[in-house]
Amino acid sequence: MDLFGVGLNELLVVALLAAIVLGPERMVRVAREAGKLVRNLKAYFNALSEELKSELDVLDELKEVKRDLSQRF
Repeated sequence: MDLFGVGLNELLVVALLAAIVLGPERMVRVAREAGKLVRNLKAYFNALSEELKSELDVLDELKEVKRDLSQRF
């Protein structure tokens, strides 16, 4: 499993170091905040993707109209 070029072993080392540095109380809070950040980013990019898809659909419709008009005239 590679996530941004970081394997599972590297993720485990980072998690272990974070647990040592932050301690168990702050580690839970940081993990919760990181989860919220990831959830918000995912929602933002999903909304952006949907908006882009709808704009591309409009562009396709305009191309079809242009094609129809150029065939008629």
